[in-house]
Amino acid sequence: MPSLLFYNEPAFLNRDVHKTLSFKASSDYSFTEDVNSVPLTGIEFFEASRDMPVLFSKDDNGDFFPLALLSLMEAGHKHLGEAGSWSDSYIPAFVRRYPFALTDEGTVCFDQNASQFQSEEGEVLFNEAGENSETLNNIVQFLNNYDQQYKSTLDYCGELKEQDLFTPFNLQILLDKDKPLRLEGLFVIDEKKLTSIPEEKVKAWFDSGWLAWTYAHLHSLGALNRLVKRQKQEV
Repeated sequence: MPSLLFYNEPAFLNRDVHKTLSFKASSDYSFTEDVNSVPLTGIEFFEASRDMPVLFSKDDNGDFFPLALLSLMEAGHKHLGEAGSWSDSYIPAFVRRYPFALTDEGTVCFDQNASQFQSEEGEVLFNEAGENSETLNNIVQFLNNYDQQYKSTLDYCGELKEQDLFTPFNLQILLDKDKPLRLEGLFVIDEKKLTSIPEEKVKAWFDSGWLAWTYAHLHSLGALNRLVKRQKQEV
């Protein structure tokens, strides 16, 4: 999972080195302009499914993770409006957490090149005593929540893999005579296999929320039609 996809100059946040650093929140998401998908956590499947397909990819270790398909283009997407604003659709938490992130050890890091740190205006991250400001505490809480959801999502994907529920999802769309578009290397949950999982698994997945995530994923596949229509309009 490309955890630092957008970060050009990541650094650990240090209360001594960055004691004067201030942060100004921004609605400019133009840093995403070159990607056509971003990772997603399970709890986001519900909201994302209204606007974009939720599919699965596989990393070099053979482990699966979910992603939100933003467009059918080879690179880029059309969710950006004026001044880098995000259009009226769901913004994945992976995007919203930028320019901050947590390391596997729980250390806060940030992109030193991010525009949110280039303004003279903004809110300090550390107070005069060197303690976390309220702004930083809120950021850390968001990052911790995201990290917990990310780990839970990996557990969910591991269970799906163990139950052999993933099936390849290959799609070919004929935009015009000379421009066939193919989606390869992606996976979906096999709905037929899903009906044969043991009853105790169904109950456990219901209690954990994983069953709801699964059906939100399946529901999201209908959003492919929206991407196809948008793609054809732009050809």
